[in-house]
Amino acid sequence: MGVEFKLSRRIPQDRPDVAVLHLSGWLDAQAEEQLVAAVKLAKDNGAKYVLLELGGVNTITSAGIRGIQKSFGILTPKRETTLGQLKLCNASPQVREVLSVTGLLISVPMYESEDIAIHSF
Repeated sequence: MGVEFKLSRRIPQDRPDVAVLHLSGWLDAQAEEQLVAAVKLAKDNGAKYVLLELGGVNTITSAGIRGIQKSFGILTPKRETTLGQLKLCNASPQVREVLSVTGLLISVPMYESEDIAIHSF
């Protein structure tokens, strides 16, 4: 059994079009639905962009990767050639390695800090 997954949401004061989702614990099958629901809610509440802050994520499984892929699909319209509605930041070296090996970082860029990621939207 993994570490309990937690998710909190923040809207930067100067960027109301960005939702920052702070994730912690294990990003696994139990967390996948929560992540996807939070991204849908952010979009429904007017967020054009979502940043997943992964600093507290200890472990990511294939279900967690699938949750990020589903989140990308929610934010990226079909036939859209411009990427960048979903971004990641602050992943540990282990989580970053898993994301890199899967090829996910080709479509969903990773940033070293929350501030840099927010300003990149």
